[in-house]
Amino acid sequence: MQPAKTTVLLAEGAGAMRQALASQLESVGFGQVLQAKDGLRALQILRSEPVQVVVADMDMQVHNGLEVLEAMRAEPRLAGVPFILMSSGLDRTSAAKAIQLGISDLLVKPFTVRRLLERMQRVLTREIAQPAAPDDGNADRATLLVVDDTPDNLQLMAGLFRERFKVKVAQSGEKALSICQSDAPPDVILLDVMMPGMDGFEVARRLREHHASECTPIIFVTAVTDEAARHKGLSLGAIDYVFKPIDPDLLRLRVSNLMVYVEHRKQLQKDFDLLRENAQLRSEVQQLRADLLRIQGTTTAT
Repeated sequence: MQPAKTTVLLAEGAGAMRQALASQLESVGFGQVLQAKDGLRALQILRSEPVQVVVADMDMQVHNGLEVLEAMRAEPRLAGVPFILMSSGLDRTSAAKAIQLGISDLLVKPFTVRRLLERMQRVLTREIAQPAAPDDGNADRATLLVVDDTPDNLQLMAGLFRERFKVKVAQSGEKALSICQSDAPPDVILLDVMMPGMDGFEVARRLREHHASECTPIIFVTAVTDEAARHKGLSLGAIDYVFKPIDPDLLRLRVSNLMVYVEHRKQLQKDFDLLRENAQLRSEVQQLRADLLRIQGTTTAT
């Protein structure tokens, strides 16, 4: 099926993120991208509009992604519509239920647009599931982005981590956003607060509104030491708040601890892919057995 002839239903509770993702899907040529802010609205659209594929977040109001999928599979007209579930923290029990309900694919957040498009194409063309290739920037070592407007600070912090991680640097908030929202986003971000133009707080706010960076761990590294600033940084989704001048050993430890979370998220995606692929193989084997029994029955009757 060609994207230009494909209508996508995008169900995502976060308005800014939904708009950004819808815009990107439209920019690559999908015919129409319908939007739903919650599970109830998603079902209303599905029951009134022809939709070729659904991309839905797990955590939505009224009905979550799994409940929307379950309702679809119970309605004959919607039972065969491909369904891609997005989630930042799906447990194995819920993943197994999604697979049992016939989910087409599952994406662990954050993910790149390229990864989403690859999986949508596979779903729409009914290709056999293959192990997913890693995103650029994640193939070998994890990637760390250091954001600071002072070259000396960039050099100092980048030097602490170059032996263990891939390190990218940005001297402005605009450059940091460009890197984080590309097809090769970082795994962890060290972010200065006081920068000319776009400060670190605004960078963090915008990162949380984009699917490629909404769950990326952020550590603020700043000379702003008042409690109000620290509270603001944490309220914007930062994992930690480190004061300058930095303690190199302590900063290394904090980044290393966050990378454990990063590796866990990547492993979740691999585990979910394997669960889905195994379920698909079992389904194909069962279908082959049924076909063989039918053929044998026809031969015997003859």
